Amino acid sequence: MAKTVVLDELHVTFRVPSDMPDARTEEIGVTFRTTEFMNHMRRVVRNVIRIYPELALVSVTVSR
Repeated sequence: MAKTVVLDELHVTFRVPSDMPDARTEEIGVTFRTTEFMNHMRRVVRNVIRIYPELALVSVTVSR
């Protein structure tokens, strides 16, 4: 039997202006794909979860 079950999923959407130059859009996309960016996202989510004591037993996964 599974040790955990999915209770909910949240999705984050990043938007840029439609007239942004392709080179700039690609630059932003490269940033999103870095390990550093993903590590920062994980850290932010963990810090928010810690604010709520009732979420102490909740495990969270941040992935692409």
